[in-house]
Amino acid sequence: MVMTQPEESLDDVMGLVSVHKRPVLVAMLGKQTGELKFLHISEPSPVLEVVPASAPRSTIKDLFAQAEHSGMAAFRVKYWQYSAVAHAVPHFDANAPVHRFAAQESGSSS
Repeated sequence: MVMTQPEESLDDVMGLVSVHKRPVLVAMLGKQTGELKFLHISEPSPVLEVVPASAPRSTIKDLFAQAEHSGMAAFRVKYWQYSAVAHAVPHFDANAPVHRFAAQESGSSS
């Protein structure tokens, strides 16, 4: 896992992600809300469409916003040959209704 600050350079954060050589969970505290947010970052892959490299001044906050808007985002940083995918991990809402499912065993009635 990599912990970041909202204004950190996307290139710098992805440099840390690259060290892991596998998918990584990136965490960030929302600047105004203090909410803990997560992105699941895939490995860069040749099977993905190669997208243009992110702008030089892009921040990790920008990638979080892009991924949260659509659920996931393909992106590439300047030193990656291939694109990767950032998937926004939904936040836990303790006030959300709980859905319970009961399994019915064979032969029992309810």
